Amino acid sequence: MSQRSSYSPIPLVTAAALALLAGGACKTVVLPGDSGGGGETESTEGTGPGSDSVGTTDGGATGSEQPGDANCGELSAKTLDILDVNCSKCHGPDSAALGSINYITNLDALISNGKVVPGEPNNSAIYRRMSAEMAPMPPESETQRPSEDDIRAVEQWIGECAGVTGCADNPWMTRTQVIDLIRNDLLNTQEISADARPFIRYFSLVHLYNYGWCKEEIDIYRHALSKLANSLSNEIKVVAPVPIDADQLIFRIDIRDYDWDAPGRVLDPETGTFTEQFKDTWELIAAKDPYAIEFIGDSAEDVKQATGTKFFLLQADAFVEVAAQPPLYHDVLRIPLTRQELEASFGIDVDFNIQEEIDTNPNRVARAAFHESGVSENHRVIERHDFPNASNRVYWISYDFISNAGEANVFVDPFNFVEAGSEIIYSLPNGLQGYMIVANDGRRIDDAPIQIVQDKNAPDGVVRNGKSCMGCHNVGMINKEDDLRWEVDQNLGEGDFDDVELDAIRALYPQRDDYNILLQLDADRFNLAVKAAGVPLGGNKEPIVTVFNAFDEDVEIRRAAAELWTTESTLREKLGQLSPDLDDLGKSQTGVRRDVFTAAYADAICQLKVGKTKACE
Repeated sequence: MSQRSSYSPIPLVTAAALALLAGGACKTVVLPGDSGGGGETESTEGTGPGSDSVGTTDGGATGSEQPGDANCGELSAKTLDILDVNCSKCHGPDSAALGSINYITNLDALISNGKVVPGEPNNSAIYRRMSAEMAPMPPESETQRPSEDDIRAVEQWIGECAGVTGCADNPWMTRTQVIDLIRNDLLNTQEISADARPFIRYFSLVHLYNYGWCKEEIDIYRHALSKLANSLSNEIKVVAPVPIDADQLIFRIDIRDYDWDAPGRVLDPETGTFTEQFKDTWELIAAKDPYAIEFIGDSAEDVKQATGTKFFLLQADAFVEVAAQPPLYHDVLRIPLTRQELEASFGIDVDFNIQEEIDTNPNRVARAAFHESGVSENHRVIERHDFPNASNRVYWISYDFISNAGEANVFVDPFNFVEAGSEIIYSLPNGLQGYMIVANDGRRIDDAPIQIVQDKNAPDGVVRNGKSCMGCHNVGMINKEDDLRWEVDQNLGEGDFDDVELDAIRALYPQRDDYNILLQLDADRFNLAVKAAGVPLGGNKEPIVTVFNAFDEDVEIRRAAAELWTTESTLREKLGQLSPDLDDLGKSQTGVRRDVFTAAYADAICQLKVGKTKACE
């Protein structure tokens, strides 16, 4: 009785609902005892190549502006969750924009367009429609609808927090200040030795601070950065990026901590050859990041000389967007083109292991089958293999089916079923997880067929390797009880098995309690690694997926200015010098689509004399 060799995994995507952190100013109130922004901050307009443009800002709000006792930071985030989960399908940025609303997750746009009247829930269209007894929104025909507690939370936010600012007037942080901080950090010999400087790189979240976000809103971006960097690591330790400033907006890494000092290579899936090669993996990441900038100026030159790279600083959320999905996800982790190559690199022989388990039951392989998985429309099988000579690492493979009939029915034939595709999950050396999606021939693919599995967190429902898998497996392996072995033991199975086959099933398919122990063991190991990265465990928002999706929101002018390292007033003045595709930044409350902004970004950096990109050549 031998097992076929044509397996692989297809992404499991049941990640928790995510709240897109869209919309301009943070609505968090300064709590009693905290220092609010006071008075005016003077600044000057920079001129000439490489200068920073800084506008004058008013002081921030204090806690006394809050009419109630609500924690507006938490309440704003909760309101975003509610609107995203219940309303964005029809009124979100990628929706049909029913009722001419496609900005439901942009709280500032709801206010500026009159859908929310601060302090007046009953005069706010959003609340009136949600709470209406007749023809409420969402329609009663929708299965996903807000609860009474959700509606009360929206009412409280409108009554007590809408329009209350706490961080919109953050003092502007210029790129000169940022680069000077980096230069001083590099020269701090107590932190960084001269020998280490060539391996030091930085990530920035300064644009979110300049955009007007508060610490609470930016926290999930910090978590996403640390979790993704370590999820792209082939080193044995989890190492969280280190903040170098008091506001925790600039983070230092040593690329050796993630094996990113190894050569960076681009593997062509068609030819199987390396089409591009870079001196290290960081250079590969920078080359594929459309937001990478070579900064100019004396301090920048000092940093470039010390680190040996033109691109010593990357925008953290742009890194999440580009590196959490193929092709960069595959190239950074150096995932081969086939499942067979991946298994060979681990010293795992799946067919041999399965036959050995059936013959002698050494407890090195465990399989489970489900009628319903929550991810796939059909049956699903998952299978666990121990790593040889590595007790802290495991290899999981799922088998997904396009139907439940004939050779696809694992409950009739638990050994020689024919799957349509698979997903692989394997322990990285540091305890986090790597992912691979393969077709039924074992060849690596970027996206899983939507007719087999769906990503409920993705606007288009497509399961993409990397980010979709990270979103589903927020807490590691998902505890799911086997149906096949349990039904066999209860004499409820579909198959007609002889004694030899029953013995083989009991060897390969453990009882539920034993299987759950293995799942929990692997989940605990993963969560220890997540905790070591400084990322809170659990919660309803997986950081990488939340940041990935939030980055794809439309870009309005203040956000655009922050990402272009200039002020809103300066950007408005210079819009005429930039791509016509950005004209809507000055005309529309919601700005331009992210893909439009991304396409124009490199040229805008050149025109604004912020730094150098490929568009400057």
